[in-house]
Parts: sequence; C-alpha cells; structure tokens
Amino acid sequence: MADCLVDDKVIFGSQQQFCCRSVKMAQLNADGDMGAWSNVFVDCIGPPTESSLVKQTKDGTNRIVAVTVDKAPKVTVEKPFVSMNTELNKYFLHVPQPRFRPKDEALGPDLTGETDVKRDFSRVFVARAKTPDGKVDTGVAEKINGALQTGKDIVLSPGMYYLSESLTIQADNQVILGLGLATLVAPVNGSPCVKVPTEKEGARIAGIMLEASKLENDSPGVVACFIEWGDEGVVDAGNANNPGVLTDIFARVGGSNLDRSVSTDVMITIHSANVYGDNLWLWRADHVALIPANAGNASPEMPNFPPLAYHQTTLSEVPCKTGLEVNGDDVTIHGLAVEHTTGDQTIWNGKNGNVQFYQSELPYDVNNLVFSSPGYVGYKVTGEGHKAGGVGVYSNFRDYAVTVGTAITYPAESYPSNPFTNAFTTFLNGNGLILYVINGNLGSPSNASTKGTPQFVGKLNDT
Repeated sequence: MADCLVDDKVIFGSQQQFCCRSVKMAQLNADGDMGAWSNVFVDCIGPPTESSLVKQTKDGTNRIVAVTVDKAPKVTVEKPFVSMNTELNKYFLHVPQPRFRPKDEALGPDLTGETDVKRDFSRVFVARAKTPDGKVDTGVAEKINGALQTGKDIVLSPGMYYLSESLTIQADNQVILGLGLATLVAPVNGSPCVKVPTEKEGARIAGIMLEASKLENDSPGVVACFIEWGDEGVVDAGNANNPGVLTDIFARVGGSNLDRSVSTDVMITIHSANVYGDNLWLWRADHVALIPANAGNASPEMPNFPPLAYHQTTLSEVPCKTGLEVNGDDVTIHGLAVEHTTGDQTIWNGKNGNVQFYQSELPYDVNNLVFSSPGYVGYKVTGEGHKAGGVGVYSNFRDYAVTVGTAITYPAESYPSNPFTNAFTTFLNGNGLILYVINGNLGSPSNASTKGTPQFVGKLNDT
C-alpha cells in the first residue's frame, strides 16, 4: 500500500508480510492487527511510531509480529503516470520528482503532484506489441529504440513484446512506462530487456513485466539479465538529487512459457549508484503451465504433484541463479521480493544500501549439494553501511532434506552492530531446515517443529 490516505481503520488480516509506504492513516484496527508475521511502515504518518516485536492475540492464538518503522527515508519517488486534459483533448505523461526529508520527518502521501514534470505526448512514443493485422511485431524493439534515440519517452501499451535487442536509454530523465503490465520478453542472445548506460541519471523504468526466453546465442562470459543499470566494472556515482528509478517491476523465469528451458543468470543487475527501487518482485517459477495436447505432447500433460492443477518445477527447469545483484553504492529499495532462484537470492555488494521490506522464499527443488554446500542464502551483503528492515526468508524444501546454515549474511567485522531490523525465517512446509537467521549465530532454527511460526531476531516490546 503506497501513496494513499486512509481515513478509517487499517485491518491487515492474515497475510504474511505487509509494506506501507508514504501512507497517512487515521488509526489501526482496535486490536492492533499487524498481519501474520511482519509489517513495514516507510514514510508513514500515523501509528505505529517505532520498530519492535509486538505480542498479539488473534483468533485465540498468541503470536509475535514484527513492526518495522522507517519514518524518514532519505528519498522516495512516485511512479510516472498518464493523464488526459479533456478540455484540450490531450494526453500528458507525469513524472513525479524525488522527495527528500531534510527535517527528518515523514512526508506521507503526495496527493497534489505539484512538483510533477508534465510532458506533452508530442514527445512520447506509444508502442504496440502487435502489427495492425494482429501479428507479433518482430521489429518492435528497433522501433522503440529509434524513438529513444530521438529523445522521446516510451509508453508501452498492454501486450507481449518479443525483443530482438535491448531497449536502451539514451538521455537523462528518459521514461519507459508500461501500461497493463506490458511484458518484455528477453532477447534470445542473453542481452537485457532494458539497458540504462552509465551516467544516464534520472531514468525511470516502471510498470513492466520481464520474462525469460530460451537463450540460443548466449555468448561465453556474458551474464544474461533482464535489466542492467550501468556497466560492469565502471564506477558511476549517479546523482543523489536525481536518482534512477525502478517502480512496479515484476520478473518471471518460467510460468506462462511452455518451454521449461527458458533461463537467465540474474534478473536485475545494478552497477550504478543512487538508484531507487519501489515494489520489485523477481520470481523463478516454482510452478508452470501444463503442456496441452498438440503442443509437444500427444496427450495433455498430467500434474507431477497432484491434485495441483499445474506442473511444479524441478531442479533442471527454468534455471536462474540470482534475482538481484547490486554493485552500486547508495541504492535504496522499498518493497523487494526475490523467490526460488538456485543460488543466492539477493547479492548486495554496494555500500550504503537500504532495503525496507524483503520477502524471499528459497527454492523448493534444490538439494544440499547444489544449494547448501556452496553456502547460498536468501540475502547476502558484502558491502559496508547496509541497512535493512522487515527481512523474511522462508523454506519449503519439497524434494530433499536441505540444511541451510543461515538465511542472511553480512561481514560482521565491518559493522559495529547488526544492521538488520526484525529479520526472521519461517519453515512453511516440506523437509530440512534453516539453522540460523543471520550469520550462522543469530536466531533459532526454523524447522518442522516451528512450522508457520517465524523465528525472529529483533527487540520484543513486552508492554
């Protein structure tokens, strides 16, 4: 829930994790309902006011819920959007500007848009995934890149865009905005769907689904990804006053595609500094569509785990090692989910990173040899100055009894204290366990005996 005003009570219900960002709320539900496990409040006006683990009783059950508050984040940026002036009969592209908090106070929702940059559609290229006769436009990437080269912003109408080359940002402050979850299907040579070159400040990528292809010409040494921000090995300080922005970005490796050899190495790679992310979900499919008759099978495929009406992926299918890799400094993300990749779910090498709300479900299909022995985790930090709140890592090792030593790692020698607020693990189902929450020494085991009960590392508010 983001950028909104709630006049009455907020009732979160029974879902696992919640994130509220730039919300002004009158009051919470009378019983202080914070959801099932964790709730994060970023730049919010109204209760709660401090981070803690809170005891709750709901439906006759006692439980502890993590409440994480980041009252005054250094920056937030709202999503671009389209409006129409009915008097002028013209469309406009609104580009909200970054909001900062010099007084260290929450700003809450931006309901006026007074600082939005408003761009006439004469400088916007509206892309369509299909030709006028209804066929897939195989040349759509070239058309979009042609418009980008002239300095235009891009609005993607709903559809599946099969890319032959990367869409490449050409100018500062350029926008690529998807409507109706426009889907970019990755080029088959491993190049990204979207490339933001070094020193292109203020670029906006928003409202897009990213989807894996079957890689046919993946060059040796090339790391396939969906979005690459900056260039590997090139230092790009970005601009703290005009950050690059990723908003409402969803990625899937498998799912809708019947070909289970679709893949990528990493979903999003950020090399540049001062990039802001808001609501990112990066998913290696844990289940995919069944193959119907005459689409590779003489008869319809049956589920491999009935009575589920789909195919649950196994270790050799829809491969992807990592969801997010951050190498740039001063990158902030509010609302990040990374699920089921077969290596480290998130790798954060940059300095001064900040993540508020993280949800990660480890892969169902791995074994100790390919996952536990290499030391893969749900959240790996190597850079200094990192902060994260409301970080949850779950396990459901369906096929093998996997023992994960720890869910989260960071270089303790570089930190005076634990940089994670309200981190936890949860055993959902299946086999195996996670021994510790952080660094192999903080938190308790999450296993079958604690099924559905989070194991927290945090401060209990016992009042």
